[in-house]
Amino acid sequence: MKLLAIRLNNVRRFTDPVEITGIGTGLNVLSAPNESGKSTIFDALQALFFKAYRSWDKEVASLAPYAGGDPEVAVEIEIGDNRFKVEKRWSKTRKGEARVFRDGHLIKQADDAEMWLAELLKAPKEGGPAGLLWVRQGLTSLDEGEGAHSARRDLLSSVTGEVEVMTGGRRMDATRARCRRELDRYVTSSGKAKAGGPLKLAEDEVATRVLQCEDLAAKAASLSAELDRRRQLRRELVHLEDGDQDLARLARLALAEAAHGEASRHAEALERSIEIERSKRLEMERSEERLSAVEAVLAEETAAGAALELAIADVAFRKAQHRDADEAFTEARRYFDKTASAAETASDIYRRALRAQAYAATAERRAELALRLTRAEALRTELEKAVADTKIGPTDNVLRQLEDLAGEVRVLRKAREIESAALTMTYTVGRADGVTLHGRALPDRDRVPIPDGATLEIDGIGSLTIHPGAQSGAETLAVAEKALADSLEVSGYDTLETARTAARLRLEASARHRDAEHQLHGAAPNGIEALRESLARLPEPVEAELGLPGSKEAQEADAAAKQALADATDGLEKHRSALEITQTQAARATAAAESAAERVSRAHSALQSFEDAAADKTKLRNELDEHRTALAEAIRQREAIFAAAPDLEAAKAALQRARSVIARVDADRQRIRIDLGRLDTAIDIHAAEAVEEELADVEMRLKAARRRLDETMFEVSVLQSLNEALESARTAARDRYVEPVLRELTPLIRLLWPEAELRLDAEKVLPTALVRAGTEEDFEILSGGTKEQIALLVRLAFARMLAKSGNAAPVILDDAIVYTDDDRIELIFDALTRQEQDLQIIVFSCRQKAFRDLGGRGLRIVGEEAVLDAA
Repeated sequence: MKLLAIRLNNVRRFTDPVEITGIGTGLNVLSAPNESGKSTIFDALQALFFKAYRSWDKEVASLAPYAGGDPEVAVEIEIGDNRFKVEKRWSKTRKGEARVFRDGHLIKQADDAEMWLAELLKAPKEGGPAGLLWVRQGLTSLDEGEGAHSARRDLLSSVTGEVEVMTGGRRMDATRARCRRELDRYVTSSGKAKAGGPLKLAEDEVATRVLQCEDLAAKAASLSAELDRRRQLRRELVHLEDGDQDLARLARLALAEAAHGEASRHAEALERSIEIERSKRLEMERSEERLSAVEAVLAEETAAGAALELAIADVAFRKAQHRDADEAFTEARRYFDKTASAAETASDIYRRALRAQAYAATAERRAELALRLTRAEALRTELEKAVADTKIGPTDNVLRQLEDLAGEVRVLRKAREIESAALTMTYTVGRADGVTLHGRALPDRDRVPIPDGATLEIDGIGSLTIHPGAQSGAETLAVAEKALADSLEVSGYDTLETARTAARLRLEASARHRDAEHQLHGAAPNGIEALRESLARLPEPVEAELGLPGSKEAQEADAAAKQALADATDGLEKHRSALEITQTQAARATAAAESAAERVSRAHSALQSFEDAAADKTKLRNELDEHRTALAEAIRQREAIFAAAPDLEAAKAALQRARSVIARVDADRQRIRIDLGRLDTAIDIHAAEAVEEELADVEMRLKAARRRLDETMFEVSVLQSLNEALESARTAARDRYVEPVLRELTPLIRLLWPEAELRLDAEKVLPTALVRAGTEEDFEILSGGTKEQIALLVRLAFARMLAKSGNAAPVILDDAIVYTDDDRIELIFDALTRQEQDLQIIVFSCRQKAFRDLGGRGLRIVGEEAVLDAA
């Protein structure tokens, strides 16, 4: 959709008709002073598109002028190759009007017109694009509520596909949960070692040994460092107490004080010359204002007389046009009545022919519905059987509990074998048997665990019985084995493998259930009962009415009659519009002549306030020349003083530095004497201590503790790397979701901040941070100007995406750039110009000088006289 023109009448301050025309593709700029009606035009557009013509709520009532009356708003828009005109009028009696014209012909009115508008552009509260692209004065934030969030999400979803793609799916969630459980044995959710866990115990041991080593190493190195420090301080103190350097520092201080005094006197003289220049400039500006007033009065008198002559001639011409249009409208009305009667007869015949054709197609529809009903009933039977099968077998939670118990038994058995006593048999050369255990020869050089003891048969010697000692894990293993057996018994299964098989059959039944449910939905989307009702609602076949033409023949006759009626309607409306236009033009021409006469009278009255305007003009020009000469002399004197003045800031800095040097030397002397006293005491205390043997023992213990910590940390690192990889995959999917808007937004952001990057919240599609020079700044702590600029650029990016998706809408900005400085506003202008190639952008602003450099197509609010001439 593209706006072409806007017209207002009886809207707030516009009690007479006004319009804005010439709006085109690209950048359009309306720059006018405050209270000239820009925000009124913005509110009128909002009401036209999103307020019903029967409404009289607070927003609509605010459009009515103070003197009363019914607000009227009209726009001309272009959609594809068609040109439309939309008009609305609101009334306190709630009997307003709404009409839509296409190429000058009325096509919709009243509620039909409202429905046409609703299909054209959704309201902001319903997620329409205007909520993203139309910015009211003073409201530059992007977070306007759920409606705008919905619009942004819908737009991105249409570009990137289903949101489920970025979640990673249930399988990823299950994998991450299992990884998290393993990781929780070692660390907390914040990444710190878990109290009482293997990692925490290893870290505590290493930390204790490190502290001991550091303490002993510090004591050993302390004495050497303190001796070196004492020698260094003594050399530094000798250097600071040199008398020649003290005299040089005092001399530099005296020179700096003298230079500072001279610079201060020159600064006072420069300030006085600036004040004189300011006074001369004010006198010159007052003379320029008085001269401009005299010249304006003389020019207005000449222009008013010429306008009055043109208005009198236009009155006679408009009245002749009105008489001719009235005669043409009467003839068009007679022809319209004749064609309307013929079109009604042809339409009735066509409806009866269509009804007969519909009855003939009933039999085919019945056969189709009966076949679908039979198939749906068979699928429902299969679905019920699958539902029953899904209730047999252990649930996922029960199977997971059994698997955990079995895993715990395996771990405990392995730990018991590792902790228990073991045998290793080494045979002499040439022998590989002779000692048996449980009837089998012991293998050569292999470790054989005997947690429950054993009896060895030694060939030729006898038997050797080994009794087991007390083992700490025996009771724990027995408890774990009993817990597994009890859980299998409660679940109704003999073995873990049997439970696994039952769970697999249950999953297969669930798959059959989903397939049957999907096919049943395809055969009967609204259910079997709805299918039966559709079959029952079909009418019984009846005999066709005799004597009717075929549907095609009746359609052609009806189309021909409607075309004749449309042609007659077009002709009638054209003559009606011509009659209304000529009548309005005649009335406006008369009003324009009266206004021109009043303008001439006002010009004469203004001229009488001067005794001799021409003489005053000459006198004021002479005074202005004198003031300009005086100002030039004041500027010359000020520049001469400035050129000769020394640098006050440099003199001040030199003085401050000379004083600080002397103060620092005194402070350093005092500090060194205190430090020497402390070092002498510390050296006497530490010199007699010896810690080398204790340090060597602690270092050996530290090495063993670090080896155990490294093994534990390697396992933790593997689990953390796996967890980070899964999270990175999930994050990458979210990044792809906001990629389209970032692709449009990045070139605009880098116009203002080269190498910068904007971070977006994938859920709300709102800015969260701005990254500049490697530093991430939260969006909420940015300055008002920066947030305003980012909000504008985000809207331009969404506008480009809407245009590419085939739903282009104009971007309307009502004083949306209010906190931007002069340098950065030039870059904002570049961004607007860059986007204008594919979009229609309409900018309202009160900053006339600043926006003169924006470029684009200039717009203006045309008053009553120009509207009459255009009509």
